[in-house]
Amino acid sequence: MADAGPGDGDLDRFYAADTLSAAAAEQDHEANLERFATILAAIESHGTPGRARGKLLDVGCSIGTSLVVARERGWEPFGIELSAAAVAVARDRHGLDVRDEPLERAGFEPASMDAVLMHHTLEHVPEPDRVVRQVFDVLAPGGVMYQSLPNHGSWKAKLFGKHFGYGITDEHVSHFSTKHLRRLVQDAGFHVARVETWSYWHDPRLLHDLCARFGLSRWLARRCGVPPGGRLEPQPYIDFLNRTRWAYFVCNGLWPHRLCRFCRGGEDLHLIARKPE
Repeated sequence: MADAGPGDGDLDRFYAADTLSAAAAEQDHEANLERFATILAAIESHGTPGRARGKLLDVGCSIGTSLVVARERGWEPFGIELSAAAVAVARDRHGLDVRDEPLERAGFEPASMDAVLMHHTLEHVPEPDRVVRQVFDVLAPGGVMYQSLPNHGSWKAKLFGKHFGYGITDEHVSHFSTKHLRRLVQDAGFHVARVETWSYWHDPRLLHDLCARFGLSRWLARRCGVPPGGRLEPQPYIDFLNRTRWAYFVCNGLWPHRLCRFCRGGEDLHLIARKPE
């Protein structure tokens, strides 16, 4: 389901000027290689049997970590990214073909891709149904689409409500549960092959979101050393977690992530779908 949010032009300008996300992606590049290897393996397992790895497009590829993995696995990788800082890293450092235009203006021919990945991208667009239809058009028959995004039907979303920090941010203008995403994808013409949710043992947001949910934000801010009336910024909060044993435990040992994932209540929603042959 899509919430009212900024228009396409507003989002384009925001991401073009964004440098913080590119810096964060560079910092996490090595750690994310394994995650994208898992995602690429899942895409490959759902492709047409006997078809060699062909062209893969990542819509919202950031600095291109996923494309580096794809290239190493034998794919011909392409990317779309609206952050100028991230595009510069993808092109200059990793030598990738990354285009700084939305999908409809990026110049890819219909039925030219064998796989399309959107990793935490669809929630950033105000018309997700239109974008999924564009992905359908750019995929060859039998091609695979992989979507991952915050799950607003998750246990954490239900517990925290409007304080669900993993899913509710100013940049997230579309929100999905498993049911909503499945219906949107099927309406575009895809066959859904697999849906699962991931949950994480390590979640630095957990204490913050718990305190916000139960009206303890000011108390937490004081514990983090914020003066009265001040705003709790990320760095003092992280410093507090690192020096406070019980707070560190809450964020790194309290959440029942295995049970959550087993019951399909994880906060990270992953869907694989195929375009009919």
